[in-house]
Amino acid sequence: MVRERIFILFMFVVFAIPNVCYGDKYDSLLVALDHALDHCNEYDLRKEEVVKSLKNKLRECRSKDSQHEIYNALYKEYEAYVFDSAVHYAQLHLTMSESEADTCRINDCKMQLSRMYAIYARFPEALDILNSIDKNELTAKQLGDYYDKYSVVYDYQSEYIDGAEKRKYIDAKNRYLDSALSVMPEGSYEFEINYGRKCIAIGYFEMAEKMLLSHLSKIEKDTRDYAILTSYIAYMYEKEGKSGLQKIYLAESAIADVRASVKENISIGLLSMYLLNDGEITRSNRYVKKSLEDANFYNARLRNIQVAKILPIIDKAYQLERERQQKNMRMAIAFIGLLLLFLVALVFYLAKQMGKLSKTRQELIHANEELKNMNGYLAENNLIKEEYIGRFLNQCSAYINKLEAYRRSLNRKAADGKTEDLFKMLKSSKIIDDELREFYQNFDTAFLDIFPDFVDQFNRLLTPENRIKPKHKGELSAELRIFALIRLGITDSSKIAVFLRYSITTIYNYRSKYRNKALAEPACFEENIMKINSGGAFQLRVKN
Repeated sequence: MVRERIFILFMFVVFAIPNVCYGDKYDSLLVALDHALDHCNEYDLRKEEVVKSLKNKLRECRSKDSQHEIYNALYKEYEAYVFDSAVHYAQLHLTMSESEADTCRINDCKMQLSRMYAIYARFPEALDILNSIDKNELTAKQLGDYYDKYSVVYDYQSEYIDGAEKRKYIDAKNRYLDSALSVMPEGSYEFEINYGRKCIAIGYFEMAEKMLLSHLSKIEKDTRDYAILTSYIAYMYEKEGKSGLQKIYLAESAIADVRASVKENISIGLLSMYLLNDGEITRSNRYVKKSLEDANFYNARLRNIQVAKILPIIDKAYQLERERQQKNMRMAIAFIGLLLLFLVALVFYLAKQMGKLSKTRQELIHANEELKNMNGYLAENNLIKEEYIGRFLNQCSAYINKLEAYRRSLNRKAADGKTEDLFKMLKSSKIIDDELREFYQNFDTAFLDIFPDFVDQFNRLLTPENRIKPKHKGELSAELRIFALIRLGITDSSKIAVFLRYSITTIYNYRSKYRNKALAEPACFEENIMKINSGGAFQLRVKN
């Protein structure tokens, strides 16, 4: 019995520790990917500088050999960046090579064009170009590339087509991959990568892992080659059923794609699906939007179709989340209504109790004073609740109307087939920004209607040099909104952070900052804020 328990504990440790390690590494990679996305414009600018430099060299170049090299370099830079530009420079290079009757370069250009047409889902044109090449004129290296391009075309075609024909294209891909391997020199990078792909296809995962991982340390990170290799490794672990490792290498591939400005990518889109399954809807949405932006920027049909298959799934998850939020909102409104009924009942109960205290004058004076204070407090609270509930209901109604108008607009775009306009509207955050701005304006207006002297009273709690002056009359600054929420009884920093869309750390820092700038003891600062009322009178607790 003891031995069995020890064995079970041992197996738990063996399997649990790697999963914890994978989880930590995966989380850190997602953080790195988020950081890379924050700086993606910088990577694109760096890419544009490289392209601009090559174009300047091409204009100044007089040597034919140098022109060939620059055309090829421009194609390589654009190959996974802008589809149309890659085709343009491959075609220019082909025209120049044909004018010189340079068979070797002509065949290289044709193979480049065949791959680009395959990415655009123009498979007949891609195959026609490859069929126009006389393989007897190819060098040994070109022959391997030639078979590999056939394999690539059929691979993309298998991704594009569903149903019974899919198997036909997969078989064709594997046949040409075998042909490529038969002419590639064993031990070369091209041979081992393609042999690794072949091993994945036939289920030889141990050999595939050996071939692919052996090259990982030899390839520079943040490059397209690194992104491609890590995507192969992720696919291998998917087939092997090792989802933890698969997601790690998908994240590695996505980071390399972003940092290398690779717009012809798929890893970040696939990663968004796994994040959706893990319940990370916000991050999943950000990643699929990036994938869609890249597909539109790259302008190749195949990648647009692949992303379009993912987008509705993410959208459905968002719809469900929105429905859940609306349900919570309805429950909140019902709760507030019950609370108001309770307060009304409480007022009647207190009034009845006050009538019983009229036996003596002193008791009546005391009772009346208490009732006056309580009524003032309740009146102020009722004023706050009535003001905010009224505005809340009006804003809810306005939001419903706006959502309906937005839905009709999207429906019209979809019905008219204006896909590009539809994608632009879906990508735009303008409606959210406008609604947030209006929401905060409504909050400021409602609050200052109830507490017109709040800013002056708040500043009286601070030392003169640290007092706040809002930029616009009738509006609160970000700091003032934090303390306005505290005055309304919302003291939880996490709730304030959600309301104002700041981090909890930012809210904590603001609260600490102004406590330390107060005239009174820091511990009394927020207590004094709670004493600010709509009448403008409050008692300040000062330092001893």
